[in-house]
Amino acid sequence: MSLITLPEAEHSAPGAQALIAAARAHARRRRLKVAAALVALAISAAVAVLIGRPVSSTHAAAQLSPRPALPAAGTGIVTGQLSACFGVVPQNGPLPVTPGTVVVLRGVLTWKPDGPGTWRLVYPPGPAVASEHISDNYHQTFRFALPPGHYVLAGRYGSGPGFATFRQVTVTVGAAIRVDLPNVCE
Repeated sequence: MSLITLPEAEHSAPGAQALIAAARAHARRRRLKVAAALVALAISAAVAVLIGRPVSSTHAAAQLSPRPALPAAGTGIVTGQLSACFGVVPQNGPLPVTPGTVVVLRGVLTWKPDGPGTWRLVYPPGPAVASEHISDNYHQTFRFALPPGHYVLAGRYGSGPGFATFRQVTVTVGAAIRVDLPNVCE
């Protein structure tokens, strides 16, 4: 292997001179392309930061004002109240509040024979699709976003077993349905 010095390369074949000039031009073009890419990247980053600031501050301002939640795509909304469970309304004084829980079960109610001439109501098998605790029967409503289908809304007072009140509902996409669970204690 031998090292060709610059003066010897200048005296060598004219093809070598053209090859060296082409290599230098290629290196210059590569450096220009890299520099242009870095400038474009810097400009893109600056634009993204400038656009991102107003969007993020608008997003934060939008979160401060409470709005009712929109239904998720492909769901319907079911709202209502769990009526208080009382038999006789007091003459004077506040109405009694009976806290409870509203449970959503997917399916329909069925009747099953329980003996000669008697039938028993059968709730759909669990698990519950959703549930919500109601602490004030007069001012608090339940709200569920449910996919289309048949459901049973069942109300339970306190923590006892079984359900005291129920309603069946059919949910369709985009529908807003009001279902109040009745007072069965009257």
